[in-house]
Amino acid sequence: MRDTGILAADSVARRINRESFLLLGGTAALLMQVAHPLVAAGVDQHSDFRRSPLRRLVRTVDTTLAIVYGERTTAEGALKRIGRRHGPVRGQAADGRAYRAQDPRLMLWVQTTLVLTSVRWYEAVMGRMSQAERDAYWAEGRFFAGELGVPEHLFPPTYADLERYEAEMLSTEAVPDPIATAVARDVLRPYTWLPEALYWPADALSAALLPVPLRKRFGLRYGVPQRLFYRAVIVTLRGLRTLLPEWLTVVPQARRFEKAQGRRRRAA
Repeated sequence: MRDTGILAADSVARRINRESFLLLGGTAALLMQVAHPLVAAGVDQHSDFRRSPLRRLVRTVDTTLAIVYGERTTAEGALKRIGRRHGPVRGQAADGRAYRAQDPRLMLWVQTTLVLTSVRWYEAVMGRMSQAERDAYWAEGRFFAGELGVPEHLFPPTYADLERYEAEMLSTEAVPDPIATAVARDVLRPYTWLPEALYWPADALSAALLPVPLRKRFGLRYGVPQRLFYRAVIVTLRGLRTLLPEWLTVVPQARRFEKAQGRRRRAA
């Protein structure tokens, strides 16, 4: 019996998340998440990213890709680890509101940021996806969030509905407060001892991928230099994808999955 994990072998999530360049959108997705004051409060009070930003990033990426590319037991184990980590994360935000990481509405917002940022960055490099592909990718994102406890009635039905949900959240709930702004600053400057100029490329890329309201609230510039840099990055990535070997352009988890699938097909 073939084990393709918890997704279909030809899932859109596997096609998108195999690309190494997608990791460059991680900062923008995280900034969107912490724009919500309750998410920011949880990160501020419970996360270890300030002490070990690189280790935290690697752990998060590894867990996410284990869900997408791992065999069923591996993927289910990764989902359970996320649940266990979120369980103790609860407290009170600066405005007195209680929060908990397992709040379905906060989990929905986090999943939304991951899906929208991934699609926008993927399309910038690879070209526009069809509406059916966008909807399929969101359906897979809904499945992951549902496994973590988000009830079906909370989900926007289609990708277009998801974008409308994002716009509503950015005008109502995902509006950074001082704590969110401070956490965002730590996300943008994980190593304070580095010269400010070294962060310019990451700032420009994050500004390009962020919704305009958050770009302004987090103080990220997106003028002519940043726009030109963003276009140059896209053109460079398109070229490198055809020139560099797969061990650089495809994430290890996807390479292992695709090799295993190839062996299974040859043995069938």
